[in-house]
Amino acid sequence: MNQTPVTVTTASSVTVPTGTRRHDGAAAFLREAVRSMPATGAVAPSGSPLARRLAAPLPAPGGRSPLRVLEVGAGTGTVTRALAERIGPGDRLDAVEINPRFVRMLTGALRTDPALAAAAEQIRIVPESICHTPLPESSYDVIVSCLPFTNFAPDTVRSLMERYMAALVPGGHLTFFGYLGTLALRTLFADRTDTARHRAVAAVLAEFSARYGSGDGRSVVWHNLPPARVSHLRAPGGG
Repeated sequence: MNQTPVTVTTASSVTVPTGTRRHDGAAAFLREAVRSMPATGAVAPSGSPLARRLAAPLPAPGGRSPLRVLEVGAGTGTVTRALAERIGPGDRLDAVEINPRFVRMLTGALRTDPALAAAAEQIRIVPESICHTPLPESSYDVIVSCLPFTNFAPDTVRSLMERYMAALVPGGHLTFFGYLGTLALRTLFADRTDTARHRAVAAVLAEFSARYGSGDGRSVVWHNLPPARVSHLRAPGGG
């Protein structure tokens, strides 16, 4: 994947109707998928049901301590919005996104999207690869990864998962997802090397899920294009 940092371009502050924002986000995502499917990993952004499932480990504000949240692969902001709706006044959300076009969309949405604008002071867009982003030990309470893991090399996935788990506080939550049916499609249409890489990545993710899987386990969000399986992991320790 491309690991070159990009520069943020600030969008205008003109208010855009909600329906237009969603349409533009989907269209932008499709354009990026056409440009670079390995980096984008899908032809459409995550749907609202999937976004809510990914954001579920973040407790609603009220009666809790401030939390530090990391989203990796923010894309056009569907999951970012779901997280923004759940963060409280003292929380912090870091949204990592390497694609410069998506970064520009997210930067503008912090002014124009109601959910994001309401929490804009607590959201920091990090315009670089997660491979270049420092992740200090025990620095986040919740991590939501939206990366297309099955498009990466197995060693890269293992390194990322190890860094995620180390960056969580004891008892912290990690959620990520994978689309259903991708292995079957690769078996039919990809070469043996790519299919073997996909299987190796799946084995790495299964290993971490077996080691750190929480009581929530895994769940399938059928109302998404394509359907997706969400995995919930939890760092050792904590209450």
